[in-house]
Order: sequence, then structure tokens, then C-alpha cells
Amino acid sequence: MTGRRPMSLSQRLMLLLGLVSLLYWIAIAGLTSANNVDQLNELYDVHLARSAKAFLQLIDPDPEAVQGPEIVLSSNDIEQLLVGDAKVDDSAGGADNPDPNVQAMKRLQHGTHLRYQLWRLDGALLAHSSNAPKGLITTQLGYTDAIDAQGLAWRHYSFHDPVHQVKVIVSEPHEFRQQLVRHIVIDAATPLALGLPLLLLLLWLSIQRGLLPLGQLQREISLRQADNLQLLGTERTPSEIKPIVHALNALLQRVGHTLEQERRFTDDAAHQLRTPLAAIQAQLYAVRHLNDREQRLRATDQLQASVARAIRLVNQMLALARLDPEQPQTDFAPVQLNTIAETVCAELAPIALQRDQTLELSAHPGLPPVRGNADMLSMLMSNLIDNAIHYTQRGGQIRVQLTPDEQGVRLSVSDDGPGIAPGERERVLERFYRAASQSEPGTGLGLAICQRIAELHRTHLSLGDGLHGQGLAVAVVLTL
Repeated sequence: MTGRRPMSLSQRLMLLLGLVSLLYWIAIAGLTSANNVDQLNELYDVHLARSAKAFLQLIDPDPEAVQGPEIVLSSNDIEQLLVGDAKVDDSAGGADNPDPNVQAMKRLQHGTHLRYQLWRLDGALLAHSSNAPKGLITTQLGYTDAIDAQGLAWRHYSFHDPVHQVKVIVSEPHEFRQQLVRHIVIDAATPLALGLPLLLLLLWLSIQRGLLPLGQLQREISLRQADNLQLLGTERTPSEIKPIVHALNALLQRVGHTLEQERRFTDDAAHQLRTPLAAIQAQLYAVRHLNDREQRLRATDQLQASVARAIRLVNQMLALARLDPEQPQTDFAPVQLNTIAETVCAELAPIALQRDQTLELSAHPGLPPVRGNADMLSMLMSNLIDNAIHYTQRGGQIRVQLTPDEQGVRLSVSDDGPGIAPGERERVLERFYRAASQSEPGTGLGLAICQRIAELHRTHLSLGDGLHGQGLAVAVVLTL
């Protein structure tokens, strides 16, 4: 069962930018609508107050007239007043006419949905609209909100008129305002909704155009031959893609370095194997054609030694090849060098005894563990001690020391053999290089393997004089 296919970069950008744009538009529409609703409520509250004052003037501006019988204005009456207002507006100059009745009629425009009440201060209802109840709508002054017996929400405005000694109440249903609010929201959202597909199309085209450099980079890489490790150009690369190109170039450099190492290793290995294989072939020929038994035995011994050298060479080359790739440090762990040194010395002691050599281990007590790979550190110690045994004369002395250091633990392997001239000590760390002073047969890989292991542990080998001012001492400091 395969997992979900991950979204492409363009799809991710489209989704994120689309969501951000949509949220931005919704926020703008919401803020605009909220601002318009606030302004609308203020406008309607002002209209409500003006309607109340206009209603008082239309009933009778004479203070004594409010003592007459109750006046009931139907919606038709109010509509007639509005029609009359229009006629007066045409004949009397409209908004510029100073007549208070004309101005009052102007204020009553669009007011047929309102409920009006005019109360005397002694509690008598003087006038009301036909849609208003005969009971007192509200006892409070100013703006108030209330819900009637039918569950409808109303906005009230009332005031006392000290001249006529009356109380005027005007009510407006909230539904009227809510309808207008819905219209405002729809009007604000409609152009946004209609423009959203166009915005998404423009976003998609912009993203595709913006990602063109990635496509060009992909084509440049896909058209390359496998052996083309030339670095990618960065002159016309956008700054956002440059880190990727730099990382690819660094990878190409590492791959090129690794391939060059592999090529040199293969060439060197072929060159080094040619000599022992030729010797084995010659010794096999001698074994087959020599008639003298003693000569054949000597040739057989030489053949066996040549095979052993070839096996050692192959084993060391394989060990070095395994260490060549970049080794991650994820398998590093605390390692006790004392334990490794005891094990390696116990394994190599029989070889030293065969050569009448003294193999001494001196480990400082209470050494802290170092951080590293136990197998590699065992190989490092084994190669250093084996080299010392191999190149030290019979009856010689080899000393292995573990001592504390400021950075960790110092491992040193010293002998009293022929040593290596100071001018050659750096070169013997190279593969297949053998010092001119060395007469013993060897592969030239032992110290190269040790140097590689040291590099993987972020350290290096240091070569100096051995025991009693002669021979060779190889030291390495391993960090905690």
C-alpha cells in the first residue's frame, strides 16, 4: 500500500496563497460591512429622532391643539403626507423651504414602516399610527431596544416636548435594518466572489512563472551525462534557489572527490597486486618444474609467503575501501579504550613472542570513555601494534600507552625498530607509500588505514621518535 502522493510546490503555494487571499478578502468584506452597518445604525437612529419630531409637528404645532380628540394615522394617511410632501417640495422649493411643516414632511420620507405614538403627560393617547398599539410602547426616554409580545425586536426612540407637554414615541422593527444589512453584505461579497476565480487564475499563472527557474534547473540537471560533475552556474539563479544550487555543487564536489579516490585506489590496487601475483606465478612455475626436492620445498615456502602477503594486501585494501566513503557518526558511542587495548594486545602477543619481542601495555587507571566506533578503534589499535611488530627487529620492544589528555585520551604505540626518517613521516600516511629505510616487505596501507580511522574520529596521527630515542612512535588523541 502506497502513501498519499505529496503535493507539488506549485500546489502548495497555490493553496497557501489562495487561502491567504480568501481570508484577506473575507476580512476586508467583514470590516467594510461592519463599518457600513455601524454607519447605517447611526443614520437610522438619527432618522428615528427626526421622524419623532416631524410627527409632532405634523399632528399640530399649536400647543392648544393637542387637547383635542385622539388622532389615528393609517399607513395611507402617512403615505398621503409623503405625497403631499413631494408636492410641497416641488412648489415650495424643497429642502430650501423654511416652512417647518415642509421640513417635517421631508423628514418623514421612507417612514411608513415606523410606529408612532403621541402621549399627553397625564397618560392620554393623543395620536398614533394605525400599526401602533394603544398601550404605552416604552416608558424610557432616548434609544431603547425591546421585544414585543409576538417576539419581534424593535428599536424605540422617545422624548418629552416641554412646549406641548407631550411624549413622542417612534418605533422601528429591527428586521427592516437587518434586511438592509443583508443587502449590504451581499453587495460587498458579490464582487469579491465574482473576482475570486480571476484572482486564483492570476495566482496560478504567477506561481508557474515564478517557478520557471526551478524547471530550468531541473532540465539542466536531467540533460547531464553521468560523468559530468561540472558545477552548476549561479549567475542567473534567484536568491531563493541559490542555497539549493550551492548544496548541489557541494555534493558534486564530494562525489567528484570520492570518484577520484576510487579511481586512484583502483589504479594503486592494480599496481600493487601486480607484483605479488607475478611472484606467485613465477613460484608456481618453479614448483612445477624444479626436480630437486629441497629447491621445491624452498619454492613452496616462498609461494606460501607470497600468498600470505597477497592475502594481507587484499584484506588491508578491503578495510581501507570500507573506510573511504563518508562515515556517519550516528553509530558512535562511548568506548573504553582500556578494554580494546587489552583485547588487541592479547590477540597479537603470540606473534610478538614468535619474534622474541616484548609487547607492553601501560594504561592509566580510571580513564574516561571516548566517543567513537568500537570496531574502527579496534582496527586502528590492531594496525598500529601489528605494524610495530612487523617492522621491529627480532628481540625488540613495543610499548602501548593510554594516558589522559586535555582533549580526551592519548593512545601511543612506540617501538625501538629502525624508525622512519622525519622527512618521510608525513608521506607514509599516504596509500601504498613505503619509506626507503624499510627493508621488511609490506603493503604501505597500515598507517593509511589508521589515518583514515583517525580522520573519521575528527583527529589525526602524529609520528615521532620511538623508545630510547630510536624507532617510531605513533600517537593519536581521541576526544570524549
